[in-house]
Amino acid sequence: MKRSFYLTVCLVCLPLFAASGCSLRRAAVDTTAAILADADGVARSYFDWESAGSAAGAGIIQFEGLHLSSPDNETLTLMLVKAYMAHAYGWVMDAYEVAQFSGDFQTAEHHKQRAYLMYSRARDLALRCVEHRDPGIRNALSMPPKNLAKYLNDKFTDDDKPALFWLMMAWTSAINNSPHSEDLADMAELRVIADWVIQRDPGYEDAGALVFLGGFESSMPKAFGGDPVKGKEYFERALKITGRKNHIVLINYATLYAVNAPDRALYVSLMREIIEAPDQGAPYRMSNKVARRRAARALQRVDELFYD
Repeated sequence: MKRSFYLTVCLVCLPLFAASGCSLRRAAVDTTAAILADADGVARSYFDWESAGSAAGAGIIQFEGLHLSSPDNETLTLMLVKAYMAHAYGWVMDAYEVAQFSGDFQTAEHHKQRAYLMYSRARDLALRCVEHRDPGIRNALSMPPKNLAKYLNDKFTDDDKPALFWLMMAWTSAINNSPHSEDLADMAELRVIADWVIQRDPGYEDAGALVFLGGFESSMPKAFGGDPVKGKEYFERALKITGRKNHIVLINYATLYAVNAPDRALYVSLMREIIEAPDQGAPYRMSNKVARRRAARALQRVDELFYD
């Protein structure tokens, strides 16, 4: 109760601080950001998908306003990155799938473009965080993979992991929804970042870097460095680390590995596991609701995806 009251006071007083000068306004925003970061678990554990989506969209606008007042606050910037990522994946891309499944391709394309813009904004914000830690990163990202790997090992430490991880995730999501096929060339650099994260903590953010590499290896043609055997190994490792509690991992395993393998039995098994699983606890409640909606639609596409 005390935290909720304090947060309300901070938000109400922000306009008053604005009139008092930039430093006071920034101090108020930074205090609010720290409180909001502590409350992150509330969104993850929330029980209602529809109202969470409405709140997520409104929250992005509020975060953008706070970020405008304190653009160098990394905690706040990464919260904004995550807000864009969550809303785009959990609700905008859900609307895309619904429209695509119903044959309304014009509406589907509209939502895909919305997601692309959100992911691109998240990428730019995350890159700013990384650049703040090391101004040379933008040039380093144009290096050959081996040189980039050495650069990351020389310049970054475990403290840099959140910024690099979310840069990788946001950039990958932007590429996957980009209207420009040439953007796929950037995946090589992101693969290096994923390897860097895994070397330090393979379970970071529910083994997100392992899932990224699993998807990359499973869906990329061999000419671009893909290897489905490795892809399956990455996914199985991620499932072991997460205890199969995070169903987003299962969705990616099914849609990126099983479809391309192709392995109809594995695809169906993973989707049914998601739909039939009990509540996996507060940290996974909302993300698993997102996964369950996708799994229910995915099971209706089995004959379309597998021809045997």
